[in-house]
Amino acid sequence: MTSTDMTFRWISLTVLLCAACQKSGNSPPAAQAGSTGSASKVVPITVTEKGFEPDHVDAAPSQPLVLRFTRKADPTCADAVEVQGDPVRHMLPLNQAVDVKVKVPKSGELAFACPMDMYRGAIKVVGN
Repeated sequence: MTSTDMTFRWISLTVLLCAACQKSGNSPPAAQAGSTGSASKVVPITVTEKGFEPDHVDAAPSQPLVLRFTRKADPTCADAVEVQGDPVRHMLPLNQAVDVKVKVPKSGELAFACPMDMYRGAIKVVGN
């Protein structure tokens, strides 16, 4: 194998890795929230020693909403959050904002909780 072949392979590998990183969605949370194309309301929620703060959010029915979780407590069982109806467990790294996009139901509540269900919260539908 010649030096030119090795150089070409390294360049190709580098280009592929860069393309994979860009497609993986590793953009900042604010950019992810803005990329939905619709005007989603962003609600900051902090994870503290007390749990989710605030633990209840009022929202209009059928509204797209972004819950921006930031974990400030360590250790805590709330190192992830699960949202009712969402099969994904959203990991919450310490001191990093994590956006979770939800659609508010037409009525009632949409619950969220830590994986152990010790800390809970909900989006409450108000109005209309």
